[in-house]
Amino acid sequence: MSFLFGSRSSKTFKPKKNIPEGSHQYELLKHAEATLGSGNLRMAVMLPEGEDLNEWVAVNTVDFFNQINMLYGTITDFCTEESCPVMSAGPKYEYHWADGTNIKKPIKCSAPKYIDYLMTWVQDQLDDETLFPSKIGIQPYR
Repeated sequence: MSFLFGSRSSKTFKPKKNIPEGSHQYELLKHAEATLGSGNLRMAVMLPEGEDLNEWVAVNTVDFFNQINMLYGTITDFCTEESCPVMSAGPKYEYHWADGTNIKKPIKCSAPKYIDYLMTWVQDQLDDETLFPSKIGIQPYR
């Protein structure tokens, strides 16, 4: 679980670039948090008037990733290499990991290892400035 504890390489989990208070991205995050608690899901995901779609999606993607990390952190004591030796969705479905770059051929691994690979891969995508620019107004490379 290198994304949480730094067990694989020196990389440790950290929420994606803290959004500075008072910044435009911070205001978008606060808007999302306020509307999400309203109970109206349509309103919560609606692009605020006058806002950039890519920036809105990026802010919400990063927030979702951080929320998933916190949620997974609550179950790490219960899903260990021993108790969860395979990443599965019931007895009929088993997940094997491949990222297409470092691991090209899918490998069987424990659920914690699979989640570690997945969360590290997502963190790398979020840290890639060509996919998720941190500066407002910069268009992602396509």
